[in-house]
Amino acid sequence: MWTEINFSKICGRIEMKDDKVSSRYVVDSSSLFSLFFIGSEDRVKAILSESYILDLTGYEIGSVLTKGNDGHIKGLESDTIIVLTKEIEKAISRIKVIRLSPNHISEIMSLSISTGLTFYDASYVFYSRSLNLVLLTDDREMYVKAKRIGIDVKKVEELLG
Repeated sequence: MWTEINFSKICGRIEMKDDKVSSRYVVDSSSLFSLFFIGSEDRVKAILSESYILDLTGYEIGSVLTKGNDGHIKGLESDTIIVLTKEIEKAISRIKVIRLSPNHISEIMSLSISTGLTFYDASYVFYSRSLNLVLLTDDREMYVKAKRIGIDVKKVEELLG
């Protein structure tokens, strides 16, 4: 089961080191898929142990797997997708999860409108900025727009490079 973090209580529940959060990344679903398919297992585990995902990440992963619209899984048989889903469950079961706070919806919406990002993508950018963490994404549009507003953002290949 995912470790859930309610952002409204986050400051009291995250280990702090020198006024910084001990984790390093907010990871979106595009970068999770890249990590699963191109990273070495030990390196992936190390990155994920230093990461947060959002509560919506599970929905995004499920959507990609059911639609098969990700280049990594196109053409896979249903049985293979089920096995892959179980492996993904195991891999992300220990990642800390940030739960969207109702108090942040309007701020995320403002960010979405000002950047042109979807509300989902703006959520990743918002929590990255709020927690002062690196945004790890392989979504080209999110990468460019987050960088444009001063977010520290990386692609998986930059991290593993």
